[in-house]
Amino acid sequence: MQGYNTTSILINRDTLIDAGSVSSVLPEEEVRAIRHILITHPHIDHIKELPFVLDTLFSSRAHEVAVWASGETLKALTENVFNGMIWPEIRDLNAHKDFISLREVPEGEFAVGGLKITGRQVDHIPGSLCYQVSEENGSVIFSGDTGYDQRLFDLALSLGDNLKALFVEVSFPDRMEEIARLSRHLTPLLLKNGIDGRLGPSVRVIAYHIKPKYLDEVVAELPPNVAYIVGGEVFEF
Repeated sequence: MQGYNTTSILINRDTLIDAGSVSSVLPEEEVRAIRHILITHPHIDHIKELPFVLDTLFSSRAHEVAVWASGETLKALTENVFNGMIWPEIRDLNAHKDFISLREVPEGEFAVGGLKITGRQVDHIPGSLCYQVSEENGSVIFSGDTGYDQRLFDLALSLGDNLKALFVEVSFPDRMEEIARLSRHLTPLLLKNGIDGRLGPSVRVIAYHIKPKYLDEVVAELPPNVAYIVGGEVFEF
């Protein structure tokens, strides 16, 4: 909706989770600093500006850029976006130099810049991932789009006091739980059921991906210990 943007989360200036709105929001010099892009899944609101981000980086030729995702997501991107018809193929963009690499998220932990990343399956569409992002002082989880998935909440529980924040999607109000379950999204009540008794008091829980049409309803129903974002916020952990 007008006045709202789709999902893009920038970490430490050079690592991006999803590419829904970054080109529309950030000045070009900040886009040029991006070196790694972690895609949770290929729905349009999470990838719609990926071609423009890569175009900006390609034009500047400042450094190589890696796009990380599950095998299913990489297949969707190459067949349906970077296919020579919707946008140039990656191999055509790399004709003179390997500049853009598509990398499948491996099992277990891997390094991205100064961060440690772990991608884990969540219940949305095949290949959907959440990301655990870690440094020496702790970890933050970004859920991506997901329905009620015990694996996500068990991951949060397993990190204990090392978990600094859980950024978790909450798309629909409670009255739309049936639609949320069918489309594999969360409501405030489903989130409450997932985090109750699993998170320590120091963990910040931050809801995002709220459908703008239902923003007021969702915010009113969020558990009292859950904050929310609508875009432009900056966090330090």
